[in-house]
Formats: sequence, structure tokens, C-alpha cells
Amino acid sequence: MIRVQIAPEMECKMEVDLGDIDVTSRDYDVQRHKKEVYEAFSRRLEKAFPEGFEISEFEFGLDKGWHK
Repeated sequence: MIRVQIAPEMECKMEVDLGDIDVTSRDYDVQRHKKEVYEAFSRRLEKAFPEGFEISEFEFGLDKGWHK
């Protein structure tokens, strides 16, 4: 078994319930929920990578082009 490092950039998509935010919301309003989005993303990464991970940058926005 070997250890690998995935870097430097990744694009991820996820669904998260932010209460008052929907697909018609402004990106500015979505950005006000950075803590909630980061925590949801971090919980998912912990399940996927129990060995550990490090997030050096975190940017997000409302995805208007969700793919099926």
C-alpha cells in the first residue's frame, strides 16, 4: 500500500440546506453562510479521508450549472 497526495486544486459539488437560500438567491447571500458550508464539506471529507486532509483555500458559490 502507498500513500498519495491529491493536489493542488479540486472542484467539488455538494448539496447543502441553508434554510433561506435557494437557486434564485444572490451569490452574496450564499457567501454569508461560509461557516455552514465549510462545516458540511469538512464532515464529508472526514468520512472520505479518515487518514486526514488539509484545506489551504476554501472558495464557494451558488452552482447554477448543476450536472446530473
